[in-house]
Amino acid sequence: MKAPHRSALMAAGLAAALAATTVPSVASAQRQQVPGPDTRRVLVTTFRGDLEGGVKLADEIRNRIQSDFSIRTLMPTSKKDIDNTLIQSGYKPDSALSPNDIKELAKLVRGDEVIDGTVQKVGAGYRVNARLFLPRDVSLSQPLVTNLETSNLGDASKQIVGEYDKARKQIADNQACENGIRNNTPALAIVAARRGIVTYPKATISRLCLASAYAAMKTTADSTGPWKDSVISITRDIMNLDKSSRIAYQLQYDAYKSKADTTNALQALVGLMNADPTNTTLREQVISELVTSGKADIAVPTAKQLIADNPGDPQYARTYWLVLRAANNFKESVPAGIAYVSIDTAQADSNYYKRQIQDLAADSAFAKAAEMAATGSAKFPRNSQLLVLKAQNERKAGQLPAAKASLERALAVDPKIPGANLLLAQISNELGSIDDAIKAVKADVAADPTNKERDSQFMLGLGSAAYKAAVASKKPEDFQKAITLLKASDEINPNAQAAFFIAVASFAQLQQAAETLPKSKSCDEFKSANDLLTTVSTYMPRGGSVNADAAKQILGAVPQFSAFIDGSMKKFCK
Repeated sequence: MKAPHRSALMAAGLAAALAATTVPSVASAQRQQVPGPDTRRVLVTTFRGDLEGGVKLADEIRNRIQSDFSIRTLMPTSKKDIDNTLIQSGYKPDSALSPNDIKELAKLVRGDEVIDGTVQKVGAGYRVNARLFLPRDVSLSQPLVTNLETSNLGDASKQIVGEYDKARKQIADNQACENGIRNNTPALAIVAARRGIVTYPKATISRLCLASAYAAMKTTADSTGPWKDSVISITRDIMNLDKSSRIAYQLQYDAYKSKADTTNALQALVGLMNADPTNTTLREQVISELVTSGKADIAVPTAKQLIADNPGDPQYARTYWLVLRAANNFKESVPAGIAYVSIDTAQADSNYYKRQIQDLAADSAFAKAAEMAATGSAKFPRNSQLLVLKAQNERKAGQLPAAKASLERALAVDPKIPGANLLLAQISNELGSIDDAIKAVKADVAADPTNKERDSQFMLGLGSAAYKAAVASKKPEDFQKAITLLKASDEINPNAQAAFFIAVASFAQLQQAAETLPKSKSCDEFKSANDLLTTVSTYMPRGGSVNADAAKQILGAVPQFSAFIDGSMKKFCK
């Protein structure tokens, strides 16, 4: 029922209450006796599901109770009193009520017990589920028949009432158990609950009280005892009898949590949620707990169901999106995020775009991430971070010129944005423009001088990679590229490693030149060789500590090279 109907039952008014508390109209089968002072009243409303079958089965159950029980012991609330109360509360007669609405109706008609259930058409017959519950809590439930298939609702009522007669024998002991818990005497409560189970071996209500009694021990002197294992064992028994027992799942969850058994605690939590599928608040709590516990993937189907049950609700759309993100399910999280902001366009802020870009990149969808960044930066043109994200993903997608342009736009907005200049240097180097790379790194140092050591190491990395490539290619221009990058590292922050590799790269070129210089008569070639020799002589003494043996060998060869080059320059450079 919708909330307004629940309110109607809760505030039905004096007329409805008076009508419900009059002596019910009972059949002659109860021999026109009047109820005794201790007569228990059982409320049976229309079963949910098939309307005709639900009305008929409820009538059959009430009639059988009237015929099988003395009115001094038990009586059903009459259909007349039920219908009068429903009408005065704004319902139609024979309404099939939700359990919570039945609970409110039971208060008005002074019902002590409730028989509740469903009846569905199955072929030529019916499938019936029925249970007993106590009006103070719809979760204090005892299954009577489960998935009973029959073509005769009269026979079904006979089985339901027969089982009800056995099941209600536990109620007095259950009350004693509850009193024991209330009086903080769990040991007495346990004795009473076990007595109720002996009276009715299939008892779930008494077992719920038994588990609750053990759970109550956690606040007593017995808290160090095995109460947690007892609760878990008992709730397992309950679940074998009633897989939809919310109280059992809650007690089991608390016990597993006390044992720090996260895996089983989460399974109990999901069971609790499945036992109460219409409770959206509970579902939200379960989702939160699963995500917090690192089990977001388990929460995905539940979050998706919230969307199905509440189409167009922005809060549930957001929950679904965030749960998918937490589960690293990026293929579905990105469309879910788009769906969310299509419902609530105000949520498409810069952080939304950053999250979407991050998720696309995590799924290696770099081109799409760049497109998402382009959409975000078009909406927020002064947001330099979106432009940097755009450049990062353009680079990963192989779009180097576009990435370079995006970074230049970002730096125009904020010249000091962290990381942008270094990324620009990296991209410029990949495009073969080492002058632009060096310019970008020096701009980073200028923006924040405390970055000079980091930036020097960055350039050292580029120079070292270039040196390795030159060793492989043996091309003089590759060695020169490495020397230029390494010198930039040393200029930003002098360091032995850069000096060593500058000397080594220069000496490698010098060795190559030594193969052709003896036959050369070019003054320019000898001048170039002399420049290399000067570089080796200048930088190796500073970098020799990196590899003392290599430094000794290279510096040992310098005099021989020097004599040859000096003599050749005198001869050819007139």
